[in-house]
Amino acid sequence: MRAVTSILPQLEHDLVRAAERRLSDRTAPRAWWRRRGVTLSVAFAALALVGAGGGELLFGSGKPLAPAFVLPANPAVGLGRPLPASLALLPVRAADPAGGPPWGMRVIRTSRGLACVQAGRVVGGRLGGLGIGYAFKGDGLFHPFSPADAISSDSCATVEESGQAFQPGAPTVVTADGLPLAGENLYPGQRVHCDLPGQEDWGVRCPQADLREVAVGMLGPDASSIRVSGRGRGFTVKPYGPDGAYLIVLPAPPHANVGPYGFPGGKAPGTPALTVTFRNGSTCELPATGPGQQCRPEGIERSSGPLPAGARLHGAVSVRYSPRMTGPGPLSVTAVGGEHSFPRVIRSTNEPLPGLSITFRAPVAAPNASSGYGVELRPHAAPGCSLPGTILSQPTQNTLVAGQRVKITVLLESSCRTTYSGRVFFARSSGSFSEARTSDSAGEGPLYEVIAGESVRGRVPGATVARFHIAVP
Repeated sequence: MRAVTSILPQLEHDLVRAAERRLSDRTAPRAWWRRRGVTLSVAFAALALVGAGGGELLFGSGKPLAPAFVLPANPAVGLGRPLPASLALLPVRAADPAGGPPWGMRVIRTSRGLACVQAGRVVGGRLGGLGIGYAFKGDGLFHPFSPADAISSDSCATVEESGQAFQPGAPTVVTADGLPLAGENLYPGQRVHCDLPGQEDWGVRCPQADLREVAVGMLGPDASSIRVSGRGRGFTVKPYGPDGAYLIVLPAPPHANVGPYGFPGGKAPGTPALTVTFRNGSTCELPATGPGQQCRPEGIERSSGPLPAGARLHGAVSVRYSPRMTGPGPLSVTAVGGEHSFPRVIRSTNEPLPGLSITFRAPVAAPNASSGYGVELRPHAAPGCSLPGTILSQPTQNTLVAGQRVKITVLLESSCRTTYSGRVFFARSSGSFSEARTSDSAGEGPLYEVIAGESVRGRVPGATVARFHIAVP
């Protein structure tokens, strides 16, 4: 196995610089040998702390990361609020190949039925990132991660009715500071200011010595083992708890800081293979080497699917037209053109637009962020008017119980005199638990992505619960 470059030289360099700055502030002259003696003593103290397993003590407390999107105060809206019981770190630790604070993880659950994986370095029992290299301007401090940093519609899995979630993560290259694993809900300027494999954002590659290969995720209650193999070594990891949580930290493959292999679907030479074995004897691989090796949930009953039998809309649908409405733009507007149709979103604006208000009572509950109601509109052709083929509303964004009154506003692009045929539908997704965290035809991914994806593929999204027609002036 190749030698691993330690982070200790960088720590020593930071401490030496701090000591030199302190000495330079004094007015009394100092002999060069005395100054050198002071700085060397600081550096040796750093080495002694790390060697004694006290690497955490080298990092003072820095400013916590602030989420880019502030979660709503109402726990029944949007992505929900983090559940306090889920904020504790799991007793899962992984040593860093170059020493220093260990790596840890937690699975944060929200009041809207999402499970979000967050990993990083652990100092003083807290999860966060280290101010080394290009992270946090190399301030040498420990920056705690906020739970809200990890809560995002694009990176969290759905908690199924059984209480479990499934979010497998293949090995990926990150920086040793841990910042790339804080979550998706960060401002761009808060991210590491060097380019990881597949990135061209900052114009400078992350140094090879600063890179690690990390695999973190959830495999469900039936995952019994993970075999890690590659680069002439192999070992087995046992997933933890009912979520089947795992965290694996390895040195990055050689020359990981060059080349575009980090794009989705790419793989670096030397990337370890993870073979997952479930209780029933089935196996899968991370990353998958073929369609038959892609990891799927075992022991987790998915709640996605068609509308429950017997669920039908009770009462009439009320539809009202207004020439001046405000609200969020539609999820997508598809042009006429059959297979050549394309989605385009109406630009958000504070200016009133013509629109429809559709009111009804929910036939079934929409208990989480992965379930909701939407409206699909199809305008009839009108002479002298340019009309789209289909308009899809944004799905509802709040927790609903059966029988609750629901109101959906759909803004229109035009006030042309025409007739709209519409339908109210119920949809749900199984969360984002594919390796690349993207939706597919099986209903994986954020709810809005699944609905839009079905429409683009020419399918009818969701299950119809009511139909209506309305003529507009």
